[in-house]
Amino acid sequence: MKLITRINLILCATFLFALLLVGGITYLLTEAHALPEQPAQQIIVSLIVLTAIVFLILFLVVNVILRKLVLKPVLQITRMADEFSNGNLGAPNIKVTGEDEMADMLHAFNRMRRGVVKIVQVAKKLQAQAKSRP
Repeated sequence: MKLITRINLILCATFLFALLLVGGITYLLTEAHALPEQPAQQIIVSLIVLTAIVFLILFLVVNVILRKLVLKPVLQITRMADEFSNGNLGAPNIKVTGEDEMADMLHAFNRMRRGVVKIVQVAKKLQAQAKSRP
């Protein structure tokens, strides 16, 4: 499944949950009008606290998912690019899992790294041959 599809599904699920939650709160608030004032206020405060907790949990879950799907691969590429730019051509390929856009980007980076390593090896070989000629 593509990354954008995953993100859209997460956002749609969050939106639907919010709609259900708002619908439930509205229903409870309309029912609360039939209650005496004190219990209605307690229900409203409880709903506000519950809503805050639910949205905090949803925020954390979405945050963790996005970190795993987006941030982790980007950080891997950043570390590899730093090592590569410092001359560490022997670093292993980045491990790629999944079949989304991030996986495509990691595969492309690994291909690019292998290509540059081959070019450097050929250049060193040609340089050694040029030095060995009289």
